[in-house]
Amino acid sequence: MEQIYIIGDIHTVSAFRLAGVTGVVSGRADAAAKLEDIIRKGDAAVVAITNDLADNLTERISTINLHLPAPVVIAIPGIDDVDGFRRSIMSYISEALGISL
Repeated sequence: MEQIYIIGDIHTVSAFRLAGVTGVVSGRADAAAKLEDIIRKGDAAVVAITNDLADNLTERISTINLHLPAPVVIAIPGIDDVDGFRRSIMSYISEALGISL
């Protein structure tokens, strides 16, 4: 069964876990390794990663989205990123996929 994952700080991951999303707590130093671990599992459909962690991984995220059939990796605001919550999660997904929903 395909999973949705979140990679981020403890507060963001905890909030998503309440909604049933599998969460991985990470900092900048190990975010790339955590992303690769999830991809190796092979069960991820969507991986959401907080903006602060995704900033250092933009090239890898683009490569994953362009060359792998799954997962779709999207950067989302963390729980402390108040400016980022002006958009819906669907707008982040459609931006990552390059389509209009």
